Amino acid sequence: MTTASYSPLTSPLTAAVVAASAEAQAAYAVGYTELFSLITWTSVGLMGAAATVAGQNLGAGHRDRAAAAVHTAAGFALAAAGSVGLLFLFLPRALLALFGMTEGPVVEIGVQLLRYLSVSGLFIAVALTYTGGLQGTGDTRSPLYISIVSQVVIPLGLCFAIQQLGTLDARDIWLAILLGHMTRCGLSVAKFRQGKWQHITVEIGARKAAT
Repeated sequence: MTTASYSPLTSPLTAAVVAASAEAQAAYAVGYTELFSLITWTSVGLMGAAATVAGQNLGAGHRDRAAAAVHTAAGFALAAAGSVGLLFLFLPRALLALFGMTEGPVVEIGVQLLRYLSVSGLFIAVALTYTGGLQGTGDTRSPLYISIVSQVVIPLGLCFAIQQLGTLDARDIWLAILLGHMTRCGLSVAKFRQGKWQHITVEIGARKAAT
């Protein structure tokens, strides 16, 4: 699984970022595509771990352990995202300077973006681990629907509405990213806590016999 597979709003919002300004595009390329990966890489790894452990425990009939494993993975992901988020809050200019951004409006826009991402990272980190829990226990449809709503409908809908009512600027796009991640987190956690995954049966043996 590559980092592109979790689709953290990179493609859908690219056109909006480009339309905002050249400075916003540069800040997005560094802040979101590069620096934010410090959070998403860790979260994707924990998503895979949550999927594996939850699936194994559910297969062995240990539903409580499966749920506990996902909750624990989410805790680790939240802690990691929080640590990186502190860097985004207190050392944004130093981080941007690593990529040659040292002066001009692009730095201010980049600092603004990192402040949004310091909060957004908490939500996407938790969302990804619960996505792993759902997928590992056999529920692959719910994460797909949740991704469509949270990563396409909400952020693009917000950007479109703002653009129709006035001028779309960088701050609006950063807000769309944050709201998308908040939505994905809320829906993923809620779906997992419903517990329907505990009753999913994957009949691999029966399918093989039929073929």
